[in-house]
Amino acid sequence: MASLTDIDLLALDYDAKVKLLEMVMKELLDLRLEFATISGRHAELRANLQVLREVKSALQSAIRAEGL
Repeated sequence: MASLTDIDLLALDYDAKVKLLEMVMKELLDLRLEFATISGRHAELRANLQVLREVKSALQSAIRAEGL
């Protein structure tokens, strides 16, 4: 079957529309799964960045305190 952008819906018969719907549903599911994975990784990276910022701040404060 052609790519989704090249398909004329009016020209499709019932079976072709059902097959196209199956393709669209599979693509939606694949994208949702990929997005969930990426979203989880994004949250993990943000948390790691926040921890590193806090550690950096604590180290900077400790260094300043020792320098006085």
